[in-house]
Amino acid sequence: GNRNLTQSLRMPGKMMRTRRIGLKYCGGCNPKYDRMQAVESIKKRLEEKVDLVSYEDPDAEETLVVTGCPTACVDLKPFEGRPLWIVTNLREVACFIETMNNDHHL
Repeated sequence: GNRNLTQSLRMPGKMMRTRRIGLKYCGGCNPKYDRMQAVESIKKRLEEKVDLVSYEDPDAEETLVVTGCPTACVDLKPFEGRPLWIVTNLREVACFIETMNNDHHL
């Protein structure tokens, strides 16, 4: 379910903080998989750990760029200074989910 981020940050104990990750899609000129469905899978599998927000959200701590093919032609300059994740296929989407699930130092 939805968790209040401010409350999570202020409350000591075992409550984990939700990561705010800005989401950016490529232009979709040559998609090799359903990017929207992949993002829905990420949201569902990581609902307790990740809050996907607009890449323009100033509170986003990281950026996830979802590209439809290996070319990954998205301009990455706007994301400099933030940790950046780029997924170009379903295997990489699965790896992103696994990485987020195994990240225990939050």
